[in-house]
Amino acid sequence: MSVESILKGHELFRNLRLEDVNRISGFSELRAYDKGDTIFLKGQQGDKVYILQEGVVYLRLPASPEEFRIVVAKLEKDDLFGLSPLLGSEIYTVEAQSAEDCEVLAIDARKFRGLLEDSAVSGFYIMSEVARVYFERYVELLKRLQNIVLQIPVLP
Repeated sequence: MSVESILKGHELFRNLRLEDVNRISGFSELRAYDKGDTIFLKGQQGDKVYILQEGVVYLRLPASPEEFRIVVAKLEKDDLFGLSPLLGSEIYTVEAQSAEDCEVLAIDARKFRGLLEDSAVSGFYIMSEVARVYFERYVELLKRLQNIVLQIPVLP
């Protein structure tokens, strides 16, 4: 499948003008990762925004080798990740690791952000979607945290 057809078929890009989709496809590429590959690390320069095409990716809080890593999100087909650069952060705030062989669409974050700044309507629509994704992950993380806390016995 071509980059252009992936973009046209993804909900995030459906309301964009055809010329914007064509521009985005010009600075996007498909990448494959094997199970266990690191896609990006926390603190690494945030230069790409990703859309998962196939497989599963975990977003994790980093830890030292002897500590457990906490999975903050399990991503599947069509999920967005690596969104920090769109929000003005120069670095990624979590790490992304392939949980199985996967394919992602990698979009140049600087060029993508520039396109969004040039088009108020496209920028508003895309950033609203980014906010929705972040909010849904936040709510899910709070639910998981609440379930953990409810497991702790309380002494009278």
